[in-house]
Amino acid sequence: MSESAARLVRCPICADEYPWPDEPRLSLFDEEKDEYQLVDVSSLTAGKQADLARRGYRECPNPSGDTVRHYLPATYADYLDPLVIGLVGAGRSGKTHLLTAMIRQVHLGGLRAHRITAAALDFRRHAAFRGKYIEPFERGEALAGTDAGVIEAADILLLRGPGGERPVTFFDVSGEDLQSTAALNRSTRFLVGVDAVIFVHAPDDPLETKQAAAPSENRSFGLAVERLQGRAAAGRLPVTIAVTKSDRLRYVAPADRWLRRGDEKAVDATRIRAESRDAFGYLHQAGAGASLRPFEAFERCTLHFVSASGGDAIPVSGQAPAGRYFARGVRPIRVLEPLVSILAMTGMITGPEAAKVGMP
Repeated sequence: MSESAARLVRCPICADEYPWPDEPRLSLFDEEKDEYQLVDVSSLTAGKQADLARRGYRECPNPSGDTVRHYLPATYADYLDPLVIGLVGAGRSGKTHLLTAMIRQVHLGGLRAHRITAAALDFRRHAAFRGKYIEPFERGEALAGTDAGVIEAADILLLRGPGGERPVTFFDVSGEDLQSTAALNRSTRFLVGVDAVIFVHAPDDPLETKQAAAPSENRSFGLAVERLQGRAAAGRLPVTIAVTKSDRLRYVAPADRWLRRGDEKAVDATRIRAESRDAFGYLHQAGAGASLRPFEAFERCTLHFVSASGGDAIPVSGQAPAGRYFARGVRPIRVLEPLVSILAMTGMITGPEAAKVGMP
């Protein structure tokens, strides 16, 4: 395939677009040397080449030359157009817990009701994500916030469903980076090429919420929305607002009735619109009007009550490792609802109801 006919791919990490290479070399990661090594696989059988490609990488040329060396899975361009999803929220909003619970539920078959299965597209990246986040989470450990300065994707999955086979890349960067106004902050570069956004808002303690006075500013939402609106056709970007830590609202209307439902088994645009209306009303009443900015800025938006853990973490003495733990273990509630809405709005979940999700 000539370069002029090669498929154009936008790198989710640096946001550059370039022709995907069609050549018999790929990079394999050497665990012992902790480095990528370029390998010529042209002499191997087609089966061996395909197997190595599934575990190999291709270096992004980063035509702009504005970031560090990085790699994408060698099969990244073998499927339908990749879907890049970014999580946006302030520090301690629960982004990392939500993403961890979401990816865990996906791998446990949580999307089967929608006829979607999942596998890791990048085996090494998923193994690292599982070891750093999912396994401690399953042990009941409260997770540390995302480190500042992260530019890589958190995980890259391959979803297979009615809408075809599609790589899905998730970005979760620190709240501090999302609130930064530094022009050269590369951690938020994913906003340039993101295909959908999950905005994450954490409620205050219910007793404090009832006493909310003046509306507060949500700087991470505001900065992200302004940058996203600078893109072409930005208004049509699918977005969702996840009200995290909603277990604190388990006895507070209207969140209580949604939390009792658990994960839904089918896409119902009318039901999603009703939950969105209730979550909108809750945020408005709680003085969190700034967190409704995405709803005002984008044409397709849903809102959901979710809880990644099902309860608050508490310090536990005499536990190894030391830290905060969820005393009753983790019990994710409705964590897949924001993702299901995104998949419906981006065509991964198909059908008449999916086509109406997020519409006014």
